[in-house]
Amino acid sequence: MSLIKSKVCTSFLAISLMVAGLSSAYAEDSVNETSLGQIGDDGVSIMAEAEYPGAGTYYKPVSTERIEDIAFEMDVLNVGAISTTVVRSVAVRKFAQLSIGGETELGIMGQKVKATANVSAGVDQTVTTSVTWNVPPKSNYTIRAGSYVIKTNGYLETANSGGVVVSQKYTTGKWTTKDLVDGKPAK
Repeated sequence: MSLIKSKVCTSFLAISLMVAGLSSAYAEDSVNETSLGQIGDDGVSIMAEAEYPGAGTYYKPVSTERIEDIAFEMDVLNVGAISTTVVRSVAVRKFAQLSIGGETELGIMGQKVKATANVSAGVDQTVTTSVTWNVPPKSNYTIRAGSYVIKTNGYLETANSGGVVVSQKYTTGKWTTKDLVDGKPAK
């Protein structure tokens, strides 16, 4: 019981000192302990604003770019009256690179930028697959294969139970999201 009274008296003393224009390390520490916020250079209490719904790690992107990483591209001229099929083996690179963290951070970043990786964090591999395209009759058609890639940078932020950011780290990420296989009339 005396401990509670002590904190209340300390808080009252700290507030009294601030109003009077006096300061001491003890008074400022007491104010921080009682969750009144941080004290600015002018002696005014600064209350932190909640940015998130609760405790956890969140991603705040600064920029995000969606890229087509083409591993194979070819123009096919079909002069016949029926569709034709083209089959090729294509080596496609699949990767997930982060400057900070691993699978958990990849999931947090991917959720925020709406782009799930098609491999685990840290993986960088080349996968060869057989790809089939149907080329329409009497057409000059461009066929392509590769991966869709997301490239993002921003901040991993840690929030306390009140949703207030208590730390942030700058991070970058680049990963493949899904295979790209398409065909369209050649230009």
